[in-house]
Amino acid sequence: MFTRTTLFIASLLTAACAVPPPQPDNVKKAPDYATAEPDLSTPEGTAYAMMMAMYRGDTELVDRVFHPDGDLHRVKADGTVQFGGRKGWRDWVGTLEMGYANEELFDIKVEQYGNLATVWAPFVIAVDGKTVGCGVNQLSMAKSDGEWRIVAGMDVQAPKETCDSFKADYAAR
Repeated sequence: MFTRTTLFIASLLTAACAVPPPQPDNVKKAPDYATAEPDLSTPEGTAYAMMMAMYRGDTELVDRVFHPDGDLHRVKADGTVQFGGRKGWRDWVGTLEMGYANEELFDIKVEQYGNLATVWAPFVIAVDGKTVGCGVNQLSMAKSDGEWRIVAGMDVQAPKETCDSFKADYAAR
C-alpha cells in the first residue's frame, strides 16, 4: 500500500511540475519581425517595431518609429557616452537584406505615465546568423497622435564573451 501511494503521489507531482507556469498577462510575445504589422500603440510595440525595421532593412520604418528629433546614444565600456548615433544606425539599416540582422529583445520592462514611457529591453543581436553582441537598450518615448515614438534611445553592450550566456545571466542577476 505504501509503495502504491508513494508512486501515485510521485506521478501527481511529476504531472504538476510538467505544466508550464502561466505567463503574466502583461508579457507580450515578440512579433514575427518578417511579417507582422508594426504596432506603435504601446511602448513595447514601438520597441519591437524598431527591431522589426532593422530585421527588414526598412529605413522608412526607422523614420516612423523615431520622433523627428529623436536620437540614439551608446554608453561605452569606459563610461563615456557616444552621442548622435541615429543617422549612422539608420544608414546601416538601409544596407541590410531581410533577416540579416536580428535583435532579440527579452525581459522587457515598461514604465509609463501619461504620454511618457521608458522601455528597458535587454537584447542579444545576431548578424548573418552569428551572435555579435548583447546588452541593454533603454528607450524614452512620447505618445503623440495615438502612437509611441522614440525620443531618445541609449544602449550599453555587455562584453562579447558573455553573450552566449547573457540571457540566463541577466535573468539570474
